[in-house]
Amino acid sequence: MTRNKLELRKKANVEKYIHNNTEGCVDAIMELYNRIPDIGGVFKSLFRYRPLNSYELDSLENETIFMRWPSSYEDESDCTPVFDLKEISQYIIKKNHSALNTEKVFDAFVDVDDIMSNDKVKEKVNDMRDMWMIACFTETHDNQKMWLRYADNASGICLVYSFYEVLNAVKAIDGMSIMPVRYVDNREQYSDICLNHKDLLDSDDESESKYQLTCTTKERLKYSFEEEWRLIYERSREDADGEKIGDSIPFIKPALIICGDSLNRKSSEYQRLVEIAKEKNIVVL
Repeated sequence: MTRNKLELRKKANVEKYIHNNTEGCVDAIMELYNRIPDIGGVFKSLFRYRPLNSYELDSLENETIFMRWPSSYEDESDCTPVFDLKEISQYIIKKNHSALNTEKVFDAFVDVDDIMSNDKVKEKVNDMRDMWMIACFTETHDNQKMWLRYADNASGICLVYSFYEVLNAVKAIDGMSIMPVRYVDNREQYSDICLNHKDLLDSDDESESKYQLTCTTKERLKYSFEEEWRLIYERSREDADGEKIGDSIPFIKPALIICGDSLNRKSSEYQRLVEIAKEKNIVVL
């Protein structure tokens, strides 16, 4: 990914979540949009690598998209809030023992690892992670790492969406947004996503925006190859069966489906895919 694209991704997130500048965010997104090549000169695309299974086929048939609550992710750091534990601890010490030197007490007695490994803290962190549902897109269809990781070792499919239609769908669905992921060198060192005691005690729009920025901030070295865009839907896990890792949300259908090199075209799943695609007027390659 070029430096300019990284900067535009950063700008989109900073304008939306820090400056509350919708116009500035849209300008950055549209600049990124204009840099995406047209497919055959027809439309600009977002891609979604998926395994070919009954759940994905149901989504295609019903014109929905499967979105997950982040606590179900394998990467436990993804969408995990970053806390300024020193500031929070010193606030608590000062409030309860005003005569103590908060700096010295923190250094001598507070173990950050113990705090984060506490079962109640972990439960609270997961609750915070699951304030929104997420679905992931990318800008490329020929990324071999993505085929291996997200499309069942290239035996799955890549759904091709018209970016323009995605943007229109997002506008029409209440509580839904789409943002480019901001890639940083060390997300835990970024103060703009670091929650302090005020964010925890007096949660407001600014605190919520700070946490949403957490959900679109990922490690550059580990993840920038994904060129990810995140579809975000405001629906907490409290609204669903606690055993579910996600749910199918009404959305637009893909314009095209690319089959992985290792997909078994004699399988019943592939035959059903072809039938659904024919019914929905979706090209399968």
